[in-house]
Amino acid sequence: MINLRTARLFHALFLALFVALPATAFAQEESPGPLFMRDMLGDQEFFEPWGIGFDFYTMDQQYDIKSLQFDLPGVSLPDPSLLEIDNDIQHLDLKLDAWLTPFLNVFGLLGYVDAETVVDFSAAPITGLPVPITKLPISYDGTVYGGGFTLIYGSEQWFAAATTTWTEANLGGQFDSSVSTISVQPRIGLVRNRWQFWVGGMYLDTEEDHSGTLQLPIPGVPPVAFNVELEGAEKWNYAVGVGHTFSPRAHLSLEFGFGERDHTLFNYTFRF
Repeated sequence: MINLRTARLFHALFLALFVALPATAFAQEESPGPLFMRDMLGDQEFFEPWGIGFDFYTMDQQYDIKSLQFDLPGVSLPDPSLLEIDNDIQHLDLKLDAWLTPFLNVFGLLGYVDAETVVDFSAAPITGLPVPITKLPISYDGTVYGGGFTLIYGSEQWFAAATTTWTEANLGGQFDSSVSTISVQPRIGLVRNRWQFWVGGMYLDTEEDHSGTLQLPIPGVPPVAFNVELEGAEKWNYAVGVGHTFSPRAHLSLEFGFGERDHTLFNYTFRF
């Protein structure tokens, strides 16, 4: 069954698709191009300089523990590195961008993230508890903000690009949580008429911290104060994608990531 938070995310996605469809009706008028160095393009068509975009992003990745501290006398965790930790996120954002030159786009984003991190103790059981703990879910959501830039070079038949993004999150939930990321997405692709096809990858450096007091589902065990610092287990995964340029004013793209980490990235951008 689809829960309420997932239904809201898909509602926003379908709304964006509904908005995107009329973009095909825009006349193929001449674009003023980037804000600077327009003469480098000659007679080539280029995007409008300003953009308002919508991103829908999902990711499933494994975490490693950087550090784990908890206060419970007589109880210990022999080897925290054996814990299996899975992180699943859904992310929506509104992105504002500008083509400063034909090869440089800069952007800022503001959005919403909904996530769950599940700690599995099966491979590294906690000793000293009257009843074993199997899995511990940590749910959180909140505002995400950040920015970045894209460098691109190519011709009418091919392109190479690299996007770098920084994000921070202001989170709520059952604990005091924070998440920060740095990602780099290199891509190389083909251009066929108004379609783009690419392959590439994503480098992602994620740091996630949680602290607070946890009430274990075990009778007689007092609340446990803890602090845990997590990081992504794998830095790289592969990616393939497809995009379509309706006009200098509108672009739609979809990317899938796979390997040790999975992700999907949908984007629709209206330009002016």
